[in-house]
Amino acid sequence: MADYTLTAETEPCAVIRTSDGAWIPPDMANRDYNGDEMQPGYVQWKEAGGVPDPYVAPPPPQPFVDANARLDAGVASAIGAAEAVRNSVHAIPTTFNAANFQAFLIQAKALTDAFVAMLEAHQGPPPE
Repeated sequence: MADYTLTAETEPCAVIRTSDGAWIPPDMANRDYNGDEMQPGYVQWKEAGGVPDPYVAPPPPQPFVDANARLDAGVASAIGAAEAVRNSVHAIPTTFNAANFQAFLIQAKALTDAFVAMLEAHQGPPPE
């Protein structure tokens, strides 16, 4: 890592001093850029053989995803799962036995899956 990093592909451009993150404009009147007899600046550092780190473009912004579309997708997912539960298990009788408990577990899993599907749809696609 060099002492300075460029902020554009070609010079003259502002530089960032690595030691403290200072943004230094390409102004010869700026002693951090041009330096003086007390404190060398970017120009003196470069003249002494310093090579700045190259400019690295920031990553492109993430595409806009409409929050309402995500919510709609989540609700549609939850409705689909709830309808599947309604069609597979109509009602759980009040008496407790292994078959009734199994029906309850199926219904609880379907509702949990519907809730998870709604949250995943609301979250949007995974980051790349």
